[in-house]
Amino acid sequence: MVITVTLNPAIDKTLEAPDLEVGMHARARLLAIVPAGKGVNVARGLARLGAAAIACGFVGRSEEAAYGTSLEADGVACALCPVDGVTRTNTTILDPVRRTTTHLREQGFTVNVDDVARLRARVTEAVLRYRGEPCGATVAFSGSLPPGLGLAEWVALLRATAEAEGITVVDTSGEALRAAVDSGVVNTVKPNLLELGQCLGEEVRLPDAPSRAAELLDRVETVLLTLSSHGAYAVRRGLCVGMACRIDPAQVRNTVGCGDAFLAGWLYGRGRSGDVRDALRWAVAAGAASARTDTAVGYTRQEVERLLPRCEPI
Repeated sequence: MVITVTLNPAIDKTLEAPDLEVGMHARARLLAIVPAGKGVNVARGLARLGAAAIACGFVGRSEEAAYGTSLEADGVACALCPVDGVTRTNTTILDPVRRTTTHLREQGFTVNVDDVARLRARVTEAVLRYRGEPCGATVAFSGSLPPGLGLAEWVALLRATAEAEGITVVDTSGEALRAAVDSGVVNTVKPNLLELGQCLGEEVRLPDAPSRAAELLDRVETVLLTLSSHGAYAVRRGLCVGMACRIDPAQVRNTVGCGDAFLAGWLYGRGRSGDVRDALRWAVAAGAASARTDTAVGYTRQEVERLLPRCEPI
């Protein structure tokens, strides 16, 4: 079982605006409005691939019903904690003429100590429910921290998950990522090149990235290093596996959510076979499939499977 945790969710709104010019009027076509957030996207992706997932995290009270209905329709169990405030809207504008993608990200609601305590109890309860099963539960924390959630509370949430014997996976950035790595209780982190540099405290050159990722292995078991069109690496002690899925750049529609699709593919692949190479192949295929769609979780299992043969070691 995979439990995803989205601390700072967002309603994803995707528009298409050909020949967009900043400061000018533009006609836009609405492509989608979807209750989302990085962990929610991972849960939806797992369901697309045929795996079970539970979506935990925060949500504004007025959006709770919409999230529940939408997740249920996708076959994802909803265990979100409602809080005061409105769930933010993140807007993506696709320009098919200039081949650009513009992201407008709002600030989320503010959570308080009681909200964090309720979520910690809900996540712990979900983990304990699967503790007696052979593989237990994996808990994937994805996205930024909302206002009101400090680093101490963030680390306490990770520690509570680990103490309940959940396998923790973290996909975040900046101080939150550094704190997660330094906590010593996280199993897997998924940085990109910039985020790896944030962990190490210095800029990392692309050719050095896989070897530099290994410097985190004194605190985490696995580093999933994503390098966009340059592929991705799974780095563990004594093992560094690279994989890329080459697609025509002209087929790339929207890169928002590719990292979430990658993580869903990784979690699915690990649960499917336990083999690192197989899991990485599913991960890069899912990320590539997502890039070819207009919305963050617009891909299907069939589209991912069609890309699996195009995944090659690097």
